[in-house]
Amino acid sequence: MSFVDNLSRNIVGSSDAMMALRKSVIDVAEHNIPVLILGPSGSGKEVVAQSLADLSGRSGKLISVNCASIPKSLLEAELFGYEKGAFTGAIKTHKGKFEQAHNGTLFLDEIGDMPLDLQSKLLRALETKCFSPVGSSREIEVDFRLICATHKNLYKQVVLKNFRSDLFFRISAFPIRVPALKDRPGDIENLVYHLAQQLTLSGQSNMKFELEGDALWLLKTFSWPGNVRQLRNVIECLIIRSGGQAINAIQVQQVLREQNEQGLNDQGSPAQQALKAEESNRSPLDSVTDYRSFFVSNGKLMIAEHLKTVERKVVAAALVAAENDVELAAKMLHLSVSELFDKKQTLGL
Repeated sequence: MSFVDNLSRNIVGSSDAMMALRKSVIDVAEHNIPVLILGPSGSGKEVVAQSLADLSGRSGKLISVNCASIPKSLLEAELFGYEKGAFTGAIKTHKGKFEQAHNGTLFLDEIGDMPLDLQSKLLRALETKCFSPVGSSREIEVDFRLICATHKNLYKQVVLKNFRSDLFFRISAFPIRVPALKDRPGDIENLVYHLAQQLTLSGQSNMKFELEGDALWLLKTFSWPGNVRQLRNVIECLIIRSGGQAINAIQVQQVLREQNEQGLNDQGSPAQQALKAEESNRSPLDSVTDYRSFFVSNGKLMIAEHLKTVERKVVAAALVAAENDVELAAKMLHLSVSELFDKKQTLGL
């Protein structure tokens, strides 16, 4: 099987977005420039990173680090390694991910969660291709291809001073965006059967997978806030519960309902939830347009509480209109970003 055929098997979908994604992977795979993979959690950024490594032609392995899952105090030692006795618990010398990735590919997943003080050390190591293990003065030279991924908008993080601008430009030479599953519903059917086959071949289930009636339609019309990762979990659960029998719409509804009960369904952004809460707790004051007439009719109100309610509704509406883009919402409200963050906290958004 050719690399291109293998790529199509791993990056599944015939939508325009996925066709463009595969082309980007093929175009950049053999070039030794950093790639930044963007996309929501669970959308398959790791699969894209593995495909880039497979097509790179480099002799070494893909070494992955999830910057969000390792405590900040340990991340530096995990990346650069450490010498015996460098800190409490360092009972032997440990080779870090940088050194392990020599001649291969280093994949820094969720790099947007890397602490600022470590970002400067990372930038230096990337620029010089040299680093020193924790507790050592010796320098180690390495050669690897860098791939990073994040679900965050790194440009906004730069604006908010949460991410170094020089590091951002260093790692984003070639950005690749992985679309959310809800944005490519035409790919869901192929993904469903692809994931079912994967689960069967990997030995996680020896049961057949067959859908009947409206079962597939329910899967295709679900919003999938957890993206491909959530779809995979649902398929695995359905296979196990079916006992080898054809899966019907009722079984799919049950599993999706359980996802909803666990808070995994698409509930919208916090701002959208706030607006829904306001709608469900409407009072007579919500329809007041003429306050003079309201007071003439012996109306009474607690002004501080009422103004806070109005402010909460206005801020939430701006965030929804800006699709939760805090910088844009701040401009709509003629506030600074920090002022809007303060208001979000005060108003409980």
